[in-house]
Amino acid sequence: MKLLRLQIAQDFRSLKAGFELRFRDAAHLDSMQAFRPFCFAGLNGSGKSNVLEALANIFYHLDLCASRFKPRAFEKFFNPANNINGPNAFELEYLTFPKTGRGLADGYNRIRVIKEDKGVPKMFQTFYPFNTLEEQKEPTETEIDLVADKDQKQAAEGKNYLPELVVGYSSGENEILSIPFIKSRLIHLDEYAESSARYLSEGLQFEQSESSLTYIDSEMSQAVLLASLIFEDKKTTLKPLLRELRIKRLRSFRMHLNNRVLTVAKENKEIVHPLALDHLSEKINLLRQLATSWFEEKTEGRGFGKDAEACETSILILDFFVDDEMKEAFKGVFSSSLEMFQFFQLLYELNNTFLETANIDSGIKEEVYKSEGFYTDGKLPVPGPAEKVFFFLNFYLEKYKYGSTTETDELLLRNFSDGEHQFIHTMGICLLIKNMRTIMLLDEPETHFNPDWRSQFISILDESITAGGSNNLMTDVLLTSHSPFIISDCLPDNVIFFSRNRESRYVEAKTAKEMGFNTYGASVNYILKNFFNTEFLGSKSLNEMKRLIKEGSLDELTAATERFSESGKKQFLYKRIFELTNADESTED
Repeated sequence: MKLLRLQIAQDFRSLKAGFELRFRDAAHLDSMQAFRPFCFAGLNGSGKSNVLEALANIFYHLDLCASRFKPRAFEKFFNPANNINGPNAFELEYLTFPKTGRGLADGYNRIRVIKEDKGVPKMFQTFYPFNTLEEQKEPTETEIDLVADKDQKQAAEGKNYLPELVVGYSSGENEILSIPFIKSRLIHLDEYAESSARYLSEGLQFEQSESSLTYIDSEMSQAVLLASLIFEDKKTTLKPLLRELRIKRLRSFRMHLNNRVLTVAKENKEIVHPLALDHLSEKINLLRQLATSWFEEKTEGRGFGKDAEACETSILILDFFVDDEMKEAFKGVFSSSLEMFQFFQLLYELNNTFLETANIDSGIKEEVYKSEGFYTDGKLPVPGPAEKVFFFLNFYLEKYKYGSTTETDELLLRNFSDGEHQFIHTMGICLLIKNMRTIMLLDEPETHFNPDWRSQFISILDESITAGGSNNLMTDVLLTSHSPFIISDCLPDNVIFFSRNRESRYVEAKTAKEMGFNTYGASVNYILKNFFNTEFLGSKSLNEMKRLIKEGSLDELTAATERFSESGKKQFLYKRIFELTNADESTED
């Protein structure tokens, strides 16, 4: 999955109609087989995150257009011709590759999606390499159905050409970026609830959701890490966790499962009350069988509505002591780390079942569904422990002590620092995606990293994607950053600098190459000066040094040489001391 071009045809946030990014030239495709992420750089408020938001909203809308399932409560908020989050008019071009393909010679699809204002998006596909010489002379572009036919109850053909995963992550809790992902979670919840209602009569277990959007937030840390530590090899793919976080192994964890009552409106508007976890009973029973120990408590629950009757529910607690045999047992339940993560992701989504009746067009979910993208914290209430369907407890990791290769401490994951959680998020995402057509949208993913980790960030991304067995042709990584270390590890074609036009206040974007700067391997000082117009020292110490150089006496300047640390600017202190000393000597002569 590789982006080629994005053009916004209608004002979106700070992106003016006509804003365009050309990510790659389709005439030079060989470079796509190497790991070359795009880095959007710029000052705060320059609009760099707006591009990530635009892409997230676009793929959210296209995913909904092509997917078979739409919650009945959602229908009045969804129209293929109207992307409520915006942008409502755009052109998007990208390449997709077959999972079995190992290179460009195996063929790829060039996809072009056009959406006009108040128009239904249209998808056009061209396959390369061509089967005949005639096709090579005149490439055949075929229109692909992008909007699912509701009566056929199946996804549109265009679903096969969209990303299989759109991963969002923001270390700074960029809520605007998260909005389409939050909407997708609630749609997924209603999809599950509606399927649970059918399960009462048909007995079919839940299949994987159609949704491609996955948002990695702080709550997902344990699911990401657990899936990685169970499935990945500590001598290869997990080496960065040992090297950087000193994690030796996962020792134990507890799963808390509260089989709450769902309240679901069926197609005939009949209200039914299935239990939340019965629809996943096969997987949960397998987990119960391999648990080191388990305990179940019978409880009483009640659904929404004044006519809802009390019924028997239960709380199931599963404890796992993790060794090699336990890891193999988990691999008998889940086929991959991604499948395992998606199972826990679904359980986390079920925590929102306390909100209201599923598939009813009112209440909190309606407020979220119709949101145009500017709501902030507090829109979705946070459930308490008794209201949650699922959470982890006692997630213990064995971690080497600083400076030791033998002595370890046992720590709860919650005791890890923000930077360590961020490291787990970033690396874990890369290990999970494997050979999935994936777009990764990372908003300032290194915010809590120390300088050493920032300098290694791009290398760790590359190492993790490669070690996870993913093909670079299948994955596109776009990130925003202020860090000179990250910019220094990205090629000038892939560093896009954002700024605001002083008069219009709209965003302008140019690659470092267009600006005449070579970022790859550039020093921190070079990047700060040329991209951010920033001196290399803190402003307080720099201003004091400038004042002393301009106004200070010889004694003050001499004392300052002891107070100020070494830097390139300090040479001007010595120069001024030299000038004043020579002036005094000249006066004496």
